[in-house]
Amino acid sequence: MNPLVEEALRFSSIRHGGQFRKGSTIPFLSHPFSVAMLLESDHQAPVVVAAGLLHDVIEDTKTDPQEILSKFGSDVHRLVLAVSEKNRDESWEQRKRMTLQQVKSLQFDEVALLVADKLHNLRSIRYDLEMEGMKVWQRFKRPLRDQSWYYHELLSAFEPFRSSTDLIGLYEQELHLLFYGEKNSKDRKVARLFESMLTHFIEDEWLQESAPLCQTAYELREIVARETIDDEEIACFRKRLHEAGWTTPLPPEKLAGMQELAYRTALEPQQILALMRRSIVN
Repeated sequence: MNPLVEEALRFSSIRHGGQFRKGSTIPFLSHPFSVAMLLESDHQAPVVVAAGLLHDVIEDTKTDPQEILSKFGSDVHRLVLAVSEKNRDESWEQRKRMTLQQVKSLQFDEVALLVADKLHNLRSIRYDLEMEGMKVWQRFKRPLRDQSWYYHELLSAFEPFRSSTDLIGLYEQELHLLFYGEKNSKDRKVARLFESMLTHFIEDEWLQESAPLCQTAYELREIVARETIDDEEIACFRKRLHEAGWTTPLPPEKLAGMQELAYRTALEPQQILALMRRSIVN
């Protein structure tokens, strides 16, 4: 083992000692270790693998950033700071939006580290979902809909860096498995969700889907079934669709459902229109 990586493993083991993964009895160390393994498999440099082992010590322990600098050098220090959330006292939404905004300014090795972190989070949620069911989402500060928004937005933010690391392709596969139940299935499943809102909801078909996708379909149906919709809430969304080329009038409740689905899946108006037209043609 590379000496820097070995020292990072020792340091992380001590600092994360006694900590557990959110809502479980799994030692927290399993997460940074898995992140480091993903980075190793992606042929990242030892400093990046070491940073994978240390990436949560600033956020989740009392470790001072200067200690990382003095013990592991400037590159590891830079990498760990790049993926550590700032202003932890801000709201969940503010912190996640800040992370998304910062992705475009990251260096390639910093992106690889961030992708490995989020990839393992997705994989852990999926494994726990298989064992414990939908109560897994109760562990988090925000529900399924917001977690879906964040992980989809991250994929969009990672897209310009796709050629720099194979981990982005793995991240996309994990995202599809968690939220849609199959690899390479987002467009097909989202088109079905649009169709379900625009035409008819077939309960038996959705009950056969993965639990997160099934819940999404039911929650969208509830929105579309509302008796009253505040037109001001969807006015901006209607305008964006119109600017993208959609001129067919739609009832406010269907627009509200479409707006919610667009939020959960990080779809832009042009992408929404393409899927809507696909639903209509089929």
